[in-house]
Amino acid sequence: MFRTLYSRLALTLFVLLCIVGVILIQLIGHSSALYQQEVAQKLNRELAEHIVAEQPLIQNQRVNDQALDRLLHQLMVINPSIELYLLDQQGLLLGYLAPEGKVKRARVALEPVRQYLDQNARFPIEGDDPRNPDGRKVFSAAEIVNEDGLQGYLYIVLGGEQYDNVVQMLKNSYILESSLVVLLAALAAALICGLIVFALLTRRLRVLGSVMRSYARQDHDGDAAITFPDTEKVNDEIDELGAHFKVMAEKINAQIRELQKMDNLRREMVANVSHDLRTPLTTMRGYLETLLLKRGTLTQQEQEQYLKTALRHSQRLGQLVEELFELARLDSCQSVLYSEPFSMGELVQDVSQAFRLRAQEKSIELEVRLNPSVPLIYGDIAMMQRVLENLLENGLRHTPPGGRITIGVDVDSTNVVVRVSDSGSGIPAADVPRIFERFYQQDVNRSGNNGAGLGLAIAQRIIDLHGSAIVVNSELNRGTTFSFQLPATPAG
Repeated sequence: MFRTLYSRLALTLFVLLCIVGVILIQLIGHSSALYQQEVAQKLNRELAEHIVAEQPLIQNQRVNDQALDRLLHQLMVINPSIELYLLDQQGLLLGYLAPEGKVKRARVALEPVRQYLDQNARFPIEGDDPRNPDGRKVFSAAEIVNEDGLQGYLYIVLGGEQYDNVVQMLKNSYILESSLVVLLAALAAALICGLIVFALLTRRLRVLGSVMRSYARQDHDGDAAITFPDTEKVNDEIDELGAHFKVMAEKINAQIRELQKMDNLRREMVANVSHDLRTPLTTMRGYLETLLLKRGTLTQQEQEQYLKTALRHSQRLGQLVEELFELARLDSCQSVLYSEPFSMGELVQDVSQAFRLRAQEKSIELEVRLNPSVPLIYGDIAMMQRVLENLLENGLRHTPPGGRITIGVDVDSTNVVVRVSDSGSGIPAADVPRIFERFYQQDVNRSGNNGAGLGLAIAQRIIDLHGSAIVVNSELNRGTTFSFQLPATPAG
């Protein structure tokens, strides 16, 4: 029944209003009683003093019964709600007018009387009620003094039993009923206003919940649009929650799109791997089957040619498998595991020397340009060697005879810049963003392309692990330049 936030808020408001109503009734009743007592006591502050001045209530240390009786009868006619008592110096009752058995106390505490007689007294002050052993009432009091000194006290209870009966009857008949009606009307008005306010406040929350449920139920492909909040301005926590949900939904959509992209790449990679594995395997099997079928009929030279061809495809297959394992290992790394300072110039010299013979065989000029002021860099020297080898391998594969490959090492601020340029046919602008994709091969205007399309992907991943990226600049029929930067100081 109370599953929604609105219903729980409504129930909470109702309970709180009921509690507040009960507390208000108690406070109003208590405050009203204190107010009545204070008013009565202030109005009758000098009552006892005037009576003492007019009547000799104690004479020769004895109660003047005649004066007391006359006074009591007068007071009964004028104000029957008050009760008059004579006290001695210790607070013992000396005289009063009351039916037999009505007075329950033989003594009244004098401390409240002394407080009352103090000119700085703060009202209301309650004293003992002689007719109630546990009761306390507001009073008026005065000292009875003659030529012999203090004789006692006149103690007047301002709200006697008759007054209590009248007050109780009024409470039962009018005050309670009117207070309850007013309070119930106020509670009902507050409840209605609260329900309206809660409805307005929770409306946007219900809208946000509906948007969330709709987003959770639908089968979207990463393009689901979130329209909450309606404006970019954040006013309160609900708008902030909606803004956070919108950001989260957009991240989820982006991740879904990325997963779809990765799934497409995985499918394409599986197809490419299957193709690149099947081609050398099929070729090897064909030549080996030919050797078996034509065993004894082939010349020695033909047998060697078939075996060399099978061996070449076997090597290509082994290289492909090795590159796949290397790429998988790099993908599992989050950072460079072993970093040390080394000279990029010396590494370039060593790698270029290893490729110089192959370049000469293809009539390609291999040139090295080194800045002598290049500082040491920090990184994995074996990984950086693999990057240079892959870039040079790519350059040799795509540079025609008579072309040139240039390796340059220079300094840019605090970074060491490495550039590998070739004078090949270049890469179309549409294909540049895809050259680092795995198994991607661009064969237009390229000859002798026997690679698997993993060399540049491996190089890019290694540079990523070093906190940099490979930049490609290429023009058709004018060549291609690969460049990257590495810091001359250790990272972190």
